[in-house]
Amino acid sequence: MNLSSYLNGTKLKDFFELNLKSDEVTDLLERFDMDVVYHFDRLREGTADYYSSATHTEGFELRFDERQVLETIWCYIRERSGFSKIESGSIGCFVPDTFEEIKALAISSGQRFSESANGAWLRLEDDEIWTHYEFNDGGLSLITLMRPWH
Repeated sequence: MNLSSYLNGTKLKDFFELNLKSDEVTDLLERFDMDVVYHFDRLREGTADYYSSATHTEGFELRFDERQVLETIWCYIRERSGFSKIESGSIGCFVPDTFEEIKALAISSGQRFSESANGAWLRLEDDEIWTHYEFNDGGLSLITLMRPWH
């Protein structure tokens, strides 16, 4: 069973802000045999602990904060770093082909956004979630859904 069949209409974006031990997240982790790795402040530098989990075959990674709340989802649009390409319809956000396409959408919709000077990335900045689009070699390569920085 692939990701879109498993989600059955639900999107990865719907998991954002859920707890690691919620039924929905636990089912996702079990279905794709995803290990959870605990990253702690080994050097005692005052950095927050976090948890991560990934499925290379389905093309996404998850990061949970110190409270075990899902704060970041990386969705690989192109194969890279051992990750397969994600089924883009499973993400739950607009998936543009080009930087110009997402910038035009941001401007026409009046959404708040930030962008790099060289067209390498654009980030839509909603109050609850930021959607970061990364472009390499003229095409979309990664979409990151993340908690806003304040």
